Amino acid sequence: MEKNSFILSDEEKLSTEQAHLIQNVVDFANQGLKQEKKKVFIIEGGAGSGKSVVLFEIFKQLQRAVLNNESSALYKTNNYLLVNHAEIWKIYRDLAGKTEELKKKQFLKPTTFIHQMDKEQRRADIVLIDEAHLLLTEPDRYNKFNQTNQLVEIIKRAQVIILVFDSHQVLKFKSMWTNQRLEKIVSQYAPTRYQLSNQYRMLGNNEHVVQWIDNLTQNKEISTLGLVDGFDFQIFSNANDLYRMIQQQNKRVGMSRLLATTDYPYTVNRGTWYVTVDDFKLPWDQLDTGITPWALRPETINEVGSVYTIQGFDLNYAGVIIGPSITFDEEKNKIVVHTEKYEDNAAFRQTKGHSFSEQEKEAIMLNALNVLLKRGRQGLYICAADHALRRKLAMIIKK
Repeated sequence: MEKNSFILSDEEKLSTEQAHLIQNVVDFANQGLKQEKKKVFIIEGGAGSGKSVVLFEIFKQLQRAVLNNESSALYKTNNYLLVNHAEIWKIYRDLAGKTEELKKKQFLKPTTFIHQMDKEQRRADIVLIDEAHLLLTEPDRYNKFNQTNQLVEIIKRAQVIILVFDSHQVLKFKSMWTNQRLEKIVSQYAPTRYQLSNQYRMLGNNEHVVQWIDNLTQNKEISTLGLVDGFDFQIFSNANDLYRMIQQQNKRVGMSRLLATTDYPYTVNRGTWYVTVDDFKLPWDQLDTGITPWALRPETINEVGSVYTIQGFDLNYAGVIIGPSITFDEEKNKIVVHTEKYEDNAAFRQTKGHSFSEQEKEAIMLNALNVLLKRGRQGLYICAADHALRRKLAMIIKK
């Protein structure tokens, strides 16, 4: 297995801001257990802001007190960390058991937690939720969830709830979160909030790159980018050249992968499906029910990753193919989003009685692009399928 550079293992690089937040949340949880009213703490921040590493460190400190601190309200409490993402859940389960305080049974998917609490007729003391923006906001037969909102059901079954949230990482209608929707649910608990504003994933002088990505995915604008020190940002006109560069970086430093927007057909468990751009052709990521996440399997250098296999992970270098659903209008000088070309059928699947606008569909697609573009720690390489977008991207870096 390649070196695990997933953000959860990056605890040795906690910043002063992160360490201070962790202590505040641990104190919040300790005090919350002593009160009758439920308590909610929300950690907000964009992709790469360190939300998951903070959450994992909070859970470790809580669980140490559960085992060892007899004078604390945390002693012998019943706590869980939940995540509604199969690949991230695999990482948590892998990290569990490597230290005395963490057990695999403490890391659950939301529906499993809800069913388990009901079956055992009890509630948890503290629940931490990673990637809370992926929680279901409607019933989902596939996930065996019959209620209307997973967050509501989790809060019912816990005393203290600590969650991380980013509205710009919502990827499906069945998890259709907005800041307003979250506020409507948690306002009755007078939640405490903290905004992580720094970027901890991208190395070097990355502020301009982050702003450039945000401008593209939130405003549909492509701005000029000055020289970036300490972070390798490159635009490619040929996907084969992009892939060769990713292969070279993977041999050099590992954890470098090719990714693409979900603009190329794919059906689970029905043969091999390919990402094709001009004369470039490489298979989509293969479903693997094993314990090792896609990003950490060496053979996946020969595949193209999707937002579902890479969300929550760090790469050293990310190569991103922007597919034909994202084009550039040279007359209007604007990005154009073609929802009809998006091949992620699960993203737009709607339940009876629900209807979503074209604008909401566009937001889902641009959120997915935002996630893909913010995976690389040391570098980001981009190639667009649309030729007009290629030409525009080639002009953005000031020499």
